[in-house]
Amino acid sequence: MSDQNVAPQIDFDAIAAEDEHHFATFRISVWDYGLVALFAGLFGVVFLQFFSRYILNDSVAWTEEAARYLLIVLSFAGAIRCQATGTHIVLEFVDKYYGRALHYIHVFAGFLTFALYAIIAWSAWDLIQRTSFQKMVSLPFPKYYLHATIMSLLMVNAAVVLAQIVRRLWNVKGQ
Repeated sequence: MSDQNVAPQIDFDAIAAEDEHHFATFRISVWDYGLVALFAGLFGVVFLQFFSRYILNDSVAWTEEAARYLLIVLSFAGAIRCQATGTHIVLEFVDKYYGRALHYIHVFAGFLTFALYAIIAWSAWDLIQRTSFQKMVSLPFPKYYLHATIMSLLMVNAAVVLAQIVRRLWNVKGQ
């Protein structure tokens, strides 16, 4: 009998230990409450749309647009949390191949990330300039409110990345 027909064994004890460690070290910060509030607002708007469309048979007009914009803001705000805590999705197997140069690779990746956030924030500024006269379709706000919010969240995220770069360079210098 060949090894190809044998199913791989799953180490459930190792998975359980990893889960226990994760939940034992997980901490909720003050900043997370803002994300929870955004998510609760998004949930409320989507529930209102569902209730009004399928139960009352008369959809509230602004809920679709509000849900879309709340999801966008939640995504950019959540990206700050992930960047600050280092919980973005990463290619962990790549880290195994760099050894002592790993700190420099992370600094380089940080600079690329900072440049990406800066370019997107500059693009948001350009959108603010171009759409300053436009209103949202069903909400009584100018469209640039959304772009300004995204730009400010990107700038906060860029500041977090910059602080991480400085901290990594300081740690490399100290070694």
